Amino acid sequence: MKFLSDLWRRNPSGSAALVIGLLVALRLAVVIGAPVEIGPDESQYWRWSEKLDFGYYSKPPLIAWVIAASTAVFGDGEWAIRFFAPILHGLAAFFLFLLGKQAFDARIGAWSAAIYLLMPGITLSSTIMSTDAVLLPCYAMALYFLWRFRDEPKMLNAILAGGAIGLAMLGKYSASFLYAGAVLAAIVDRDMRKAILSPAGAVAALSSVVVLGPNLWWNAANNFATISHTADNANISEAGFNPLNVFNYIVDQSAVFGPILLLLMLAGFAFIVGRKDRWTTTRELWLLCFIAPPFFVIMGQEILSRAHANWAAVAYPGASVLVAAWIDRAIGRIKTGPIIKGGVALNAVVGLVFLVVWAFPTLADSLGASAGMKGVRGWKQTAEQVVARAKELDVSAIMLDDRELWHAVDYYGRNLDMPPIRAWQRGPTPRSHAEEAGKMLPGDDRKLLIASISPGLRMMLRDDFAKIEPIGYVDVKLTPKRDRRLKLYLASGYRQHERTPEFEKLHLKTWED
Repeated sequence: MKFLSDLWRRNPSGSAALVIGLLVALRLAVVIGAPVEIGPDESQYWRWSEKLDFGYYSKPPLIAWVIAASTAVFGDGEWAIRFFAPILHGLAAFFLFLLGKQAFDARIGAWSAAIYLLMPGITLSSTIMSTDAVLLPCYAMALYFLWRFRDEPKMLNAILAGGAIGLAMLGKYSASFLYAGAVLAAIVDRDMRKAILSPAGAVAALSSVVVLGPNLWWNAANNFATISHTADNANISEAGFNPLNVFNYIVDQSAVFGPILLLLMLAGFAFIVGRKDRWTTTRELWLLCFIAPPFFVIMGQEILSRAHANWAAVAYPGASVLVAAWIDRAIGRIKTGPIIKGGVALNAVVGLVFLVVWAFPTLADSLGASAGMKGVRGWKQTAEQVVARAKELDVSAIMLDDRELWHAVDYYGRNLDMPPIRAWQRGPTPRSHAEEAGKMLPGDDRKLLIASISPGLRMMLRDDFAKIEPIGYVDVKLTPKRDRRLKLYLASGYRQHERTPEFEKLHLKTWED
């Protein structure tokens, strides 16, 4: 401890980098040693990485590029696919340290990095390869360079800020909140406004477009596939209105940011406006411009339709710094200091428990938490059993009726010398990468093995074949109380039935009966 305190006094940045590096090393050791399978989304990103491009069906290309870099060195095992996840989150924490240090001081920078790295959502995201693992480091980097640009609107800072925004957009399109945040910050902050309206501001905007440009070109050449999928994901066409969903949203965000720190963040919003300390208020309002839009827009999405817990993740890099500033001011107060420290400590304990369970998955069963790991269990065994039946029957191809199942079998069957795998197309056109890449080809239906995991769609699936007969099941134990069951069919004579409203209604009624 004396070594760290001495290093902190001499070199705060070096001290922060060392502590961040130690936590990253621990998480990387868990990633390498944990006997946990990759999930279907990770399998999909791995498949993309096998053929590098400027865009993919449902996401921009950065995650595929990152996986390609790690698997080129370490092979295509599970830990190799996830290798960069903890490292990238460590990089995000360091950029937030730099942001907190430059906007406030080094102590607040250290709190910022600690809050970010100890968030439950980041602990989880450090053990899997998700789009958040590539988005959030770029987002944190963009916030840091935007602040530098605000302080010193020089061309170099403009290029770095714009380039970081473009890179974040290549990670995930929710990085577009950076544009909204910059505009809001320019409205409320004079220095930001001067920077944005200067010639360097135009350079920053151009830099972001230059970095993002190849992906925009790819979308234009591919019927705007990624952009269309992102719009479909929002599900606005089926919007309703259920204000009670706000409680689900708060619970989800508590799981991402930590319950005590989330309540502190929400309560603290009320105290920014009207504060007499102009220097502090300016900085807090600047950060709030990058927190409030994603947090409350995704809350509205939850009220109108649905929203996954991580959709508001881009609010939390800025929130880590903002809450760190509040923590630093409150830490000496008898009433609030212990509560705030307790919030950070609670996140640390939750993270440690998670890492232990991740490293030793059987503990999840004894703790009654095995259901939370079902998405990363049993895929290898599922693929092995399906491929074994396919070989036994000497089929011409395998068809799977679920995109997650398709990607899991694609990855875990890669070394099994399996027949071609095809994806049953649910709608009139492909609506996923699996359906696009797994299109039926002439001759595939000569003798087709179908593995179905979706009971509610089987009536519709059966109508797409001239001949189809059930031949049994594949059962895989996931947890002590949960199995994965696939129904198997032999089929031939594929011709997709026209997907009319009458056809859909008939099959829904048939299933309900």
